[in-house]
Amino acid sequence: MAGSPRNDFTWSRNTDTESIYGLIQYTDKKDLSRTDIMGLTAHAFRIIIDREEVEVGSYSFFDWQLRHAEALRNLGFTVRTTGRQNHVSPTPEELETALEMIQTSLDAGIPALSWDLFIPEWGVIYGYDDETRMLQCRDVRRDSEMPYEKLGRGEVTELYLLTITDSKPVDRRTMLRGALKLALEHAHVQQFPAEESAGHANGLAAFDAWIHAFEQRMANPFGNAVNTGKVCDAREFAVQFLQELADNGTEPGEESLRQLARQAAAQYAIVAGNLSIMRDMFPFPHGGVPGDEAAATRSIELLKEAKNAETEGIALLAQMLELLEREAKAPVSKPGI
Repeated sequence: MAGSPRNDFTWSRNTDTESIYGLIQYTDKKDLSRTDIMGLTAHAFRIIIDREEVEVGSYSFFDWQLRHAEALRNLGFTVRTTGRQNHVSPTPEELETALEMIQTSLDAGIPALSWDLFIPEWGVIYGYDDETRMLQCRDVRRDSEMPYEKLGRGEVTELYLLTITDSKPVDRRTMLRGALKLALEHAHVQQFPAEESAGHANGLAAFDAWIHAFEQRMANPFGNAVNTGKVCDAREFAVQFLQELADNGTEPGEESLRQLARQAAAQYAIVAGNLSIMRDMFPFPHGGVPGDEAAATRSIELLKEAKNAETEGIALLAQMLELLEREAKAPVSKPGI
């Protein structure tokens, strides 16, 4: 892999997935690794970019309630969510609903996922004290107490909360099939109509948006650094997920799937490698100088190569899904028949 190689998969820059992993550790599916969760939620294949300047919040420009619920549903979980992505502080009634959800989930032994606890990122709420009216919270900035009344009134005054309410058994093959469907939809279907997208694009179109920002020499140093780090992290997990899938199969009939996964891992390794070069060019937090002529030209080259590899990778994921769909529809042979 070009750029800085990744060998440590015990952490992720994508804080919603990292927080989801934290919740799942307290469920019947605690044996799922971070790599499993990145891959089986399809978050390893996610990319969202603003074409005007790669604004810092590009990575979070999606319908949180919808997308988090469908990702967790693919793992067999039922969730409850509350909050609105509108930069408006919660009403007293909305706050009470959120607090009731937190307490119910924690009383059942499962933390809650929330947004903007100490910084505009996702984190977890893992404790509460009604006497002091304090929550125990953790995100990438801090692990500390927070007053009940501060929930949804952080840096961006936005309430969002997700709790896991139920878990049903799902076999890994079904999870993989669902994840591939989610990945392909994200790659090919824009999640918002143009008039609601605020210049953001997802999937393969996000590479074109990123290239456009560099062509116009408008990439924001901080936003570009943040999003480069997050997308690179996701693709590194994609490589690891696919490589594990290729290496860990044991059934003779799985060889076709393993071979496709191996080929897809090679394509995503190109994407991750190119993005890791950009991550070194535009280090977080100061972000380098993306408007520099040489840096912009090199970035455009790297992104075009990455898009070509991602296109090949997506095509291989589609073949994997087709194989799994055929397998699911095949009649089950019975003993003696």
